[in-house]
Amino acid sequence: MKKFLAILLTAALMVTLASCGASGSSTAASVQSAVSAQYASPAPPASENTNPLNVTGEIVVWYSGDSESRVELYEWAKEKLEATYPGTTVTLEVVPMAELSTAQMTACKSGNGPDVMSQSNAVTNGFMKQGLLEPVQELMARAGRDLEAEFNPAFFETMRDGDNIYGVPQSRTALALVYNKDMFKEAGIEKAPATWAEVRECAEKLTQKDASGKTTVYGFGLPGKGGSHIWFRLLPEIWGCGGDICDKDMKTATLDSEATRKALQYYASYYFDGLSPDSMLESDQTAISQMFAAGSVAMTIENVGWIEKNVVKENLFDVGVALYPGESNTNTAGQGGWNVCIPASAKNKEGAAAFIDLITNAEGMDMQLKIPALTSTLEKGEWTDEFYGPYTEMLNKYSRDFPPFENTAQAQTVIMNMVQSVLTGGNVDDAVTSANAEIQALLDAQNA
Repeated sequence: MKKFLAILLTAALMVTLASCGASGSSTAASVQSAVSAQYASPAPPASENTNPLNVTGEIVVWYSGDSESRVELYEWAKEKLEATYPGTTVTLEVVPMAELSTAQMTACKSGNGPDVMSQSNAVTNGFMKQGLLEPVQELMARAGRDLEAEFNPAFFETMRDGDNIYGVPQSRTALALVYNKDMFKEAGIEKAPATWAEVRECAEKLTQKDASGKTTVYGFGLPGKGGSHIWFRLLPEIWGCGGDICDKDMKTATLDSEATRKALQYYASYYFDGLSPDSMLESDQTAISQMFAAGSVAMTIENVGWIEKNVVKENLFDVGVALYPGESNTNTAGQGGWNVCIPASAKNKEGAAAFIDLITNAEGMDMQLKIPALTSTLEKGEWTDEFYGPYTEMLNKYSRDFPPFENTAQAQTVIMNMVQSVLTGGNVDDAVTSANAEIQALLDAQNA
C-alpha cells in the first residue's frame, strides 16, 4: 500500500512540476516532504519518557519502621517494585528513630550510605549543605515526575540549593495537642486548653491517683529523652515566649535568654509537680504516646500518624485534637514531616528513584498515615475534618521551618541535654548557658 501511495505521489509531483514551471520549486519541496513522511518513523508521544530509569540490582532503604507509621507502605512498594522489575531486590532496613539521623550522617560521610533515606525534614538541609545528597529532579523526571508541579514549592525551601532539589517531600505536618475526650468529660472539662495556664489547669484535673496515692493517670505527658522529640516540643515553646535558638543568619546563638528560661521551667514543671510520668527522664515521645494509648496519659503533643494508627484505628477511645497551646495563644510549631532522599554515595540511584516514585505518587500517598505532601492528595478534602483539621490548620497558619543547622542531630542533642540537666536537678541558668555555648560552637563550625 505504501509503495502504491508513493507511486501516486511521485506522479503528482511530476505533473505539478511540469505545470508550474519555475514557481514549482516550493510546491515540489512540499510534495517531496509528503513522500518522505510516508517512510519516516512516527515521532514518540510528547509524554513518553525517552530515557526511563534502568532499575536493577539491590535497592537498600533505611527508615524507622513503626516510628514513621509506614511499614505497610514500604512493604507494598518493595513488593510492587520487585514484581515490576524481576531480579531486583529491595532491602528494607529499620533504624530506631532516635538513632536514624546520626546513623545516616555517619554512613553518608563514610561513603557507605543506603540508596534511599527517609529522614526528618529538620535534618535534610544539613545533609544537603555538606554535599551528602544527590540532586533528584532529573532522576525523578525519568520516573515521569514533575516535582515542582506536584508539590507546594514551599516544601522544597530547606532542601533547595540554586536550581537543584535534594529530596522529595513525603509528609508535612505541625504538631498539635491530642487528648482523651472520655477523660475530659469525666473531669468536667468542656473544651480543649488553648494556653499554658489552661493546659496546667486541665493537667491538674486529669491527674488521678489510686487509694494508695500512686498516680494512675498523668495529666500531660512530655518526653525527657529523644533529641528530635524534645526539639519539636520545646523550641515552639521558646518561640512562643519570644525567643529563638539562634539568629536568622545562623551566626549567633540566642538560646541564652529569658524566653528560653521561661519555656524550660514550664516544660520541666510537669515532671517536678507529678503531672507528667515519673519515667519522663527515660521516655521519648514514642513511650509517652504509648502511655496515652494505654490510658495512663490524658494529654500530649503528637503527630497525626501515630495517633491515627495506634489509637483511632484501634478504636481505643475518642481522641480530641486542638491547636498547639502557647504561653498566651496558639504556638508556632516547627514544620515537621519527612523527606525521602538519595545519598550522594548511593550505589543504585536509579533504583532509588523508582522506589521513591512509588512511595510519593498518588497511590503511595493514599496509603500513608501522616499528612501527605502531594497536593492532589491533600485536595481530596479528607484532611480537613474534626480529627485532621487542626493539624492542617497548624501547618497552614501556625508553622515555620526550624533553623537549618548542618548538623541538626547534634543541635537536637544539645537541647535534649539541656532538658535532662534540669530534670536531674541542675540549675536552669547553668543549663541554658551551657547549651547556648554548644549551639554557638556548632554555628561557628558551620560558618568556618
